[in-house]
Amino acid sequence: MHSYSFLRPGLVVALLGSLGFLFSQCTSSSTDKSEMDKAPVDEEIRYETIKVAASRPTSELNLPGELESYYETDLYPRVSSYVKALHVDIGDQVRKGQVLAELEAPELTANLTEAFSKVKAAEATFGASKGIFLRVLRTSRTLGAISPVDLETARTKAISDSLGVVAAKAHYKSVQQLVSYLKITAPFTGVITDRRLSPGAFVGPGGQNGVPILKIKQLDRLRLRIAVPEAYLGDIDRGAAVQFSVRSFRNQTFTGKISRVANNVRPETRSELVEIDFPNKGGKLKPGMFASVRLPVSSSGEGSLYVPKSAIISSLDRTYVQKIDSGKAVRVTVQKGDDAVGQTQVFGDLTAGDVILKTASEDIADQASVKTQLVNQ
Repeated sequence: MHSYSFLRPGLVVALLGSLGFLFSQCTSSSTDKSEMDKAPVDEEIRYETIKVAASRPTSELNLPGELESYYETDLYPRVSSYVKALHVDIGDQVRKGQVLAELEAPELTANLTEAFSKVKAAEATFGASKGIFLRVLRTSRTLGAISPVDLETARTKAISDSLGVVAAKAHYKSVQQLVSYLKITAPFTGVITDRRLSPGAFVGPGGQNGVPILKIKQLDRLRLRIAVPEAYLGDIDRGAAVQFSVRSFRNQTFTGKISRVANNVRPETRSELVEIDFPNKGGKLKPGMFASVRLPVSSSGEGSLYVPKSAIISSLDRTYVQKIDSGKAVRVTVQKGDDAVGQTQVFGDLTAGDVILKTASEDIADQASVKTQLVNQ
């Protein structure tokens, strides 16, 4: 006789509950997957846009600038010749009038010798004719000794020979001037920043006349050039002190004075070129360095326009933002101004409230149609 054990009622209820839960989960997963498959997919890319904001201008404008030497020039040969010797090289300090290079041209030396001999021959001829004229003149004082025609002939000959001396000396000086070009001297005190040729190179017409022998720059005085936006031109005062800094000396501030204003607004950037003179004693700063200029400006007037830094693209030819006009991304040229907490001051064909791309992209062509959505800044 077999004995059977029965399951307890509580255990049966628990098993049935677990099976029901698993069945409901499977059904729910299948339903969600089915609904996701049926949901429409929006394949259009929408670009985020923001509105251009206006705020009051600051009392100090940060502008980028570039340092340039006060004087700089390329030194070219003036006559056809060969490079005989170079007395300087890159980085050498030179003084005004110092001989930097010597050239040689044998034909010029021969011409100078010939011109000098012609001067001596002309002087000898004039000396002889002058002596004859003086003798004839003394003899003519005796009545009937010399005819008036002979006297006038001797006078004319002496005058003609004297003019020959003048012409010979002028020719000699011109050749002498050409020979002086064989020595290249420094036009001002500065530093040699480039050397292109070596001894033995032929320079001048028919040679390497398009390549300068040396380049010289003045370092004890520099020019700092900045483009000031049109909105701040009324705040530019000649002689005003301006502070700036460079990346090479982050913890130092340098001071220069506004010396020159171009008096011409560039239509492509709506800005004016301003030059600041800086006495670079000791040559600490170098031409070509980029500088950040703090230009004092008035805090009154109309509001300025600010956009996110991500909305600005700076290419080789211009700086622009992408303005949304009738569903198209239009590139609008701007000039950058002050930077403040992720926002950059801009000047250009923009007004407060214009809609632009929050993150500009060079991949979006000018006048390209785009889908956008306005977001808060």
